[in-house]
Amino acid sequence: MATHPASPPPVPRRVIIVVNLPKPPVGEGIARAFGRLGAETRIFMSHLENSRFDRYIIHHLNHLAHNLRILPKGVNWFEDHPLSHKEYRNRRFLELCREFKPDLVFLTRGLRFKLETLAALRELTTVFCWYTESEERFPEIAPELPFYHHTYFFSSRSLELARNLGYGNTSLLLHALDTDLFRPLGLPPKYDWCFVGQWHARRQEYLAGLARVSKNFVIYGPRWAKHTFTVPSLFFHLRGREIWGEALNRLYNQTRVVINVSVWGSAGTGANLRLLEVPACGACLLTDVARDASLLLTPEEDFVSAADLAEMQAKLAELLADDRRRQEVARRGCAKARSVRTYDHLVAEVAADWAACREGGT
Repeated sequence: MATHPASPPPVPRRVIIVVNLPKPPVGEGIARAFGRLGAETRIFMSHLENSRFDRYIIHHLNHLAHNLRILPKGVNWFEDHPLSHKEYRNRRFLELCREFKPDLVFLTRGLRFKLETLAALRELTTVFCWYTESEERFPEIAPELPFYHHTYFFSSRSLELARNLGYGNTSLLLHALDTDLFRPLGLPPKYDWCFVGQWHARRQEYLAGLARVSKNFVIYGPRWAKHTFTVPSLFFHLRGREIWGEALNRLYNQTRVVINVSVWGSAGTGANLRLLEVPACGACLLTDVARDASLLLTPEEDFVSAADLAEMQAKLAELLADDRRRQEVARRGCAKARSVRTYDHLVAEVAADWAACREGGT
């Protein structure tokens, strides 16, 4: 008897992807990958979906009240006003879902939606959430878990916390790479090391220590100027509040060692975008220890890790002194990063879970 090849699993025909902002371009990468599966997509940017009344009046009144300590942080005037940011984005989001009629809403959890909105959304369609915040912020998402058909975490510690509460419809979803954007350019090195990311006290401590190893470095990211104005060893190496796209790709290509210092939690889990983006450019990545990084790349072969500042200083010095070792790590990391996990891999996981959820009727 002839056997027929198994039909491919169904994929959602319409998908709404929710992100905070257009950068980093995670939403675009996910949308393109869904498009390659034949899905029609919409991207809803929570932070940008706002009324003029909130942007020009409510926001400034609250900002002034917080600065004058009239209101404590986290408390806002006009929070329930129909034109406040919270109310407006919740209303616009539901309007889009009712109009577009998606088979799947893929929500990358940033700005929160009201529980009432999530309840209404669950009645309309299948709702998946990808929580990419620190495990220390897990209590924020815990009340929302009953409303999602499936919840992903990028930190294995957050996944453990959710499963300890009895939520089996959860799994780990690691970041992916846009291989069209991050790629080797063959440029000669210009900097010994660089760092890209928002200021944090821990990051400043590490970078100040690394500045004693080599002064040929640059820093990009918000809030650094404010906090390092009196630290000339860092301040005079600041080059901008942000860097994206091809400019970021060129920076990584022109740097011998790219530094990553994590600040999302104390458990040492999770793996941020730099873990794949830096090696994919052909640069050597030196990072603090993250337990989940080894799920994608091999430590000390595809990238170099350090348990503390002293070890990171020593390893940076070693990598700068040993061109052969540094270039070998960069070569292996590039080959692995460009093949191990793209947005097509990520979306294939999500589509498979959607098909299983649809089949199970949950």
